[in-house]
This record gives sequence, C-alpha cells and structure tokens, in this order.
Amino acid sequence: MKTIFITAGHHNRDSGAVGNGYQENILTKELRDLITAKLREIACLKIWNDDDNDTLSQVITKINKVATTDDFLLEIHFDFAERISASGTTALVAAGAREKSKDFARQLAGDVSAIVGITNRGVKDETESNRGRLGILHTKASSCLLEIAFISNRSDMEKYQQYKGSLALAIATTIRDTLLKY
Repeated sequence: MKTIFITAGHHNRDSGAVGNGYQENILTKELRDLITAKLREIACLKIWNDDDNDTLSQVITKINKVATTDDFLLEIHFDFAERISASGTTALVAAGAREKSKDFARQLAGDVSAIVGITNRGVKDETESNRGRLGILHTKASSCLLEIAFISNRSDMEKYQQYKGSLALAIATTIRDTLLKY
C-alpha cells in the first residue's frame, strides 16, 4: 500500500519563521494535523506523520527506512520575506524531480491559491530556494515542499486563517486523488 508522508516544517525546538504573531512550527503542525484528519475522513490510506520532537535529519532518516518510489511526501512550510508585501504560495521540488512530483506540486499550489485567494507563485526547483538544496525532497518518495503563504504578510495570514479548514480538505482530496492516479 502506498504511503503519504505529511511532515510539518520545523520542530518543537525550532520555531522557523515568525511574523504577525505566528510561529511557523505551530502553524505547520496544526495544518498537518488538519490534513491528516480530513484524509482519514475521505480515504483509507497509509498516512505517516513526523514526530514533532525530531530534527529534520531524524525525520529524513525515518522516512528513508520505509519510503518507496510509489509513495508521496508533503512537507508543509510558511514563507517569510523582509518585504511585507511578498505574497502567495510556492511549491518546491527537488532538482531533477520526477514528473509525478511536479504534478503533485502543481496541484497543491493550485489548491492553496484557489482556496486561500492568494497568488500561485508556481512550482520551483529547490535550487531557486534560499537554501539551494532541501534535504526533505531527497527521499525515495515523490515529494513537494509547500510554502502555504507568507507569514510576514498580514493579508496572506488572515486569508489562511479564514480558509484553513477548507484548504485542509482540498489538500487531502489532492493527496487521495494523486495516490489513486499513480
């Protein structure tokens, strides 16, 4: 049976980005849990969530022990920019990613843009990120790191808060449909 790995960017000891009264690690854990709950309502899938006490390297090690090329991975993040007008959602995939990773990423970015009502910044290669290489995208699973919205943009965050329940359902539906498709 295929597995969907849903991981929350940052862990209990790493807040990630902070802005507009929000901490990224709290937002990512909340959305991961909402998506997981919606998935359990609409599908019978094997779901793997990360342990909030694990570091990124521990999460990757655990995933690598069990992941196959039939599986999918979604890592949830919130973006940050010094320019507070920066807005939108971005999906990142590994350099040289398989087409099914790119397709998964396109659908997820489209979900966020449509539901939350923010700009779809599209699918980008990890080399276009601030880090250049994103370790979580290098497991056997087809993977997407999804930057939901800009934590530094008040409007993005207000819209996200208003629609996060609907967004969780849309993402869960995309995950279900993607696992059925591939």
